[in-house]
Amino acid sequence: MATGIRRQQARLRALLAHLSRDEGWAGTAMLFMATVILLLVGFQTAWWFAGYNVAQTATQAAYTDSRAYQAPPDAGKSTAAQLIAGSKKVLRNPRITITRGTDTVTVTITGNAVALLPGIEAPPITYTMTGPIERWVPAP
Repeated sequence: MATGIRRQQARLRALLAHLSRDEGWAGTAMLFMATVILLLVGFQTAWWFAGYNVAQTATQAAYTDSRAYQAPPDAGKSTAAQLIAGSKKVLRNPRITITRGTDTVTVTITGNAVALLPGIEAPPITYTMTGPIERWVPAP
């Protein structure tokens, strides 16, 4: 047992002696890793904003179709789905919700951005637009 402990102590002394002769290469490796992580965070942020832009554009198009005079309740759903499908999978798992009341219509699109690293998800993307429904008003 004592020889095992002495052997471990000798290995530890050898490792400490090796690390004392490092000459700064460990700092270079850490700088390289920090640069790679910053690049991945930057690219992930860019993908999130691209997904947000797709959600915003699809919501505005669906709102325009849904608020039209005498439009059916799900009028903008196909327009939004086509825009999202044409965006090359920038917005994953999209959910399109259109709620049409008597005077207003609300369109909400939610989804997720593309993940560069598996297991690390960006915050979900949600964009909502609410406004009045077009209606015919007789001339006074």
